[in-house]
Amino acid sequence: MMRNLPVGFAFAASLIVAATLHAASSSAPLEVSAEVAANCQIAISNLAFGAYDPLAQHATTQLDAAAAVTMLCTRSSRASINIDFGRNAIGASRSLSGGTQNVSYQLYRDSGRTQEWRRGDGLQVVSKGIHKPQELTLYGRIPPGQGVASGVYTDVVTATVDF
Repeated sequence: MMRNLPVGFAFAASLIVAATLHAASSSAPLEVSAEVAANCQIAISNLAFGAYDPLAQHATTQLDAAAAVTMLCTRSSRASINIDFGRNAIGASRSLSGGTQNVSYQLYRDSGRTQEWRRGDGLQVVSKGIHKPQELTLYGRIPPGQGVASGVYTDVVTATVDF
């Protein structure tokens, strides 16, 4: 039995050497990709003017208000924020409706209320990414001295972000 021991070791060693000699590998590249979609979301607070008194305080002074606009887009997306003329537009003027009467108002891009937000006149922005939403302010103004009846006057405008 001892005699066969060296032959057994030799046979096992030759198998290890043969397996080592025949072991091989091959590799190939695997490309990985994703497409990040351009996307935007917009949120806007209500624009509440409050009490308008055309006989006293607002006989000669306008009533101003503001709303917060928050836009969140994929980073570096180019977007345009548009505000329509609402449900009660009279020609190129926005108006709050109180049944049979209307109160004129206007929306602006700037706090000085010199840059009207006109139909099709979108505000161009470039997104800073999802962790840096863009905060904008929408400014509104009701001109003074509008002779209308007391009551609640409303309108609904739609803010749209095109990207």
